[in-house]
Amino acid sequence: MTNITAVRLGLATYDPDAVQGAILERGEVDRQIELYRSQDAQGRRSIVGLQPKRAEVILAGACIVRTVMDKLGQDRLTVSDRGLRHGLLVERFGRGEQEAIETRKPS
Repeated sequence: MTNITAVRLGLATYDPDAVQGAILERGEVDRQIELYRSQDAQGRRSIVGLQPKRAEVILAGACIVRTVMDKLGQDRLTVSDRGLRHGLLVERFGRGEQEAIETRKPS
């Protein structure tokens, strides 16, 4: 998810703040599937935003994202750069508490 979003945003250097909360639409996932399918792993390594270590698995990952979107009947999703614990905090305490926790994190 984060690599697909980084490619969409054209991030030569990964920026978690740009990825966090970004909206990823079905059309973009489809576009990237075609992009990845049209190149071999070596060609994918030159795509801006794609971590070179993901070049061999990004096509499968993008297909999984599209399948999940299809199964859930969603045309777009919100991307998170945070871990599962962050989602659990938001679910348990609500967005206001999560924002307070985020602002208290050491730099």
